[in-house]
Amino acid sequence: MNPETPSRILIVRLSSLGDVVHALPMLDALRRALPTAEIGWLVEEKAASLLAGHPQIDRLWVAPRRELAALLRRGRVIAALRRFVRFARELRAAGYDLVIDPHSNARSSFLAWCSGARRRIGFAHGYAKEGAGWLYTDRVVPARSHQLKVQRALDLLRPLGIDPRGARAVLGIPEPTRAWARAQVQQLGGRPAIAIHPGVSDAGAIKQWDPTRFGRTAIRLARERGARCFVTWGPGERELALRVVAASEGCAALGPETGSILELAALYEACDLVIGVDTGPLHLAAALGVPVVGLYGPKDPAIYAPWDARTGAAAPLVRRPVYCSPCNRRTCTNIICMPAIQVGDVVAAARDSLREDLRLASGS
Repeated sequence: MNPETPSRILIVRLSSLGDVVHALPMLDALRRALPTAEIGWLVEEKAASLLAGHPQIDRLWVAPRRELAALLRRGRVIAALRRFVRFARELRAAGYDLVIDPHSNARSSFLAWCSGARRRIGFAHGYAKEGAGWLYTDRVVPARSHQLKVQRALDLLRPLGIDPRGARAVLGIPEPTRAWARAQVQQLGGRPAIAIHPGVSDAGAIKQWDPTRFGRTAIRLARERGARCFVTWGPGERELALRVVAASEGCAALGPETGSILELAALYEACDLVIGVDTGPLHLAAALGVPVVGLYGPKDPAIYAPWDARTGAAAPLVRRPVYCSPCNRRTCTNIICMPAIQVGDVVAAARDSLREDLRLASGS
């Protein structure tokens, strides 16, 4: 190996689920270019189960954010500081010589610096968040100001001279988990099997679509395409999922409880289509090559659209332009972008995605 070639590499992408998914093709390109390198990934607890048993990661580091927050809530500042110092020392002792930080905010750049790596690649000022750029040795200006997040993460490989073409998202889904997921979908009793994910993150309420409309979408797809629909849900989302089921008049079933993100990924792999709003599970399905229909309102699809692993481009989405969209708001007192999306828009997009999947599968 060339002495300039990094042998111990740490990726820092702490959260959230969708953003961790966006960094997976970068990991794949890195692993293919440097097959003998030792690669670690630093993530926070909430998204850690996505990377469990990952075949391209030699060591998974889980930042103790929840533990630190719990100590601070109890006023145990010294204990929290000691816990962080112990974690930082363990990270530094691993001896990484390169850090790649697609997260590029104050927290992630500080952790990258704590690793002791002499080379740290992140985004340049104006593209890194919270002034993080000054802690990097290599500051990358993205190739385009408006590009999908997957493509922006791949830009961080440019200082290493790595060609990212053909990069894909790999997950370590165990075969028993895949078998369980296939059995769950087979219980629906027919094809196409369509997963509907109505949930959003706590910070993403502005992106919510009416659960009644999700239910009516399932009715239309069942009647027009013979679709078998089920509703997936995560922690705290069961009641929302049940509202969709209730509105579907028996055309959608409640999906099984999943114990990890990998179980959810396996369910999506077994489906013919996934429908959802701009949230982590939708990005997960698209990155696995599952056809998706994304419902978009406030976010700019040029940046936040799902990355379709089958084409390497943006996946299909439904969006009704309104005067104030896209925006960068986290809250809104007059949400008009999501209600503008009609059931017929989603049904039409679902039909098109299913047809396109058949075309891609046939190679025509």
